[in-house]
Amino acid sequence: MQTDVEERMKILAINHQNEEDEGDTFAERAESYYRKRPQLLALLQDLYNAYLTLSDKLYSQSSNPNNKSGHHRRHSSQVSDYYYDTTVTDIESDLESSLSYQQPMMGVISYDQNPSDDVIAELVMKNVELEVVMEELGRSERRCSESSRKIELQRSLLEVLESERLVLLNENARLEYKAAALAEENKGLASESMFMRRRAGELARCVLKMREDQRVCMLSRDRFMGWRRGTETTTMMKKLNQISLILKRNQSQSGSNIVGKKGWWERVKSMDLFLCGVNPSSSA
Repeated sequence: MQTDVEERMKILAINHQNEEDEGDTFAERAESYYRKRPQLLALLQDLYNAYLTLSDKLYSQSSNPNNKSGHHRRHSSQVSDYYYDTTVTDIESDLESSLSYQQPMMGVISYDQNPSDDVIAELVMKNVELEVVMEELGRSERRCSESSRKIELQRSLLEVLESERLVLLNENARLEYKAAALAEENKGLASESMFMRRRAGELARCVLKMREDQRVCMLSRDRFMGWRRGTETTTMMKKLNQISLILKRNQSQSGSNIVGKKGWWERVKSMDLFLCGVNPSSSA
């Protein structure tokens, strides 16, 4: 019997190790536990029976079997009943608040068993549930610590991003101020450009006017020079006519003497043809 119990415990231990490797969540572990629950209860019942048998053997070897065996049975039953009365109420109340998908026991423990067997089975079950809950709590704490570390990292990253945002805001304000200054300078340059355009237009009009005045002046000069040449030509022609008339008149005077001719000819030479007058040096 002991060998059979040990084999069953080894099988359960191997199955438990495999299921721990497969399941990670609390629901998977609880479902695995409720699948193994009948085997655990059967093993617990066998262990309890072996314990009672061994206890009876030890008690029978140390005392008289006729007088003490029944007393040991009654004493064990009284202790079990007292233990059951003090703990079964709390266990039942805890079992009622267990998981909603808990599977009922399928006739593993019969109704004619000792109530202490149920108490021990429930205690073992509660112990297993407690271990599962503690394992899940440990995982939750590890996840919580990991989340706290991630939160701290994100907080540090947020601080870095906030500092970068402030730097970018300052840079943006500086660029806005510079853009405003450049806009004002652009307005000044635009107004200066308009002024230069107006001045260029005025200068162009002045140049055109000067060219027009120069052309008018050149035309006036040409007209004046033409008029002067015409006037000089007319005056010269008049003087030549006068000279020819004088020559004709002098030729008609045949009785004039040589001295008179010489004096007349001197007067003709001394005459200023352009000014139509006698040279003052001749009279002198």
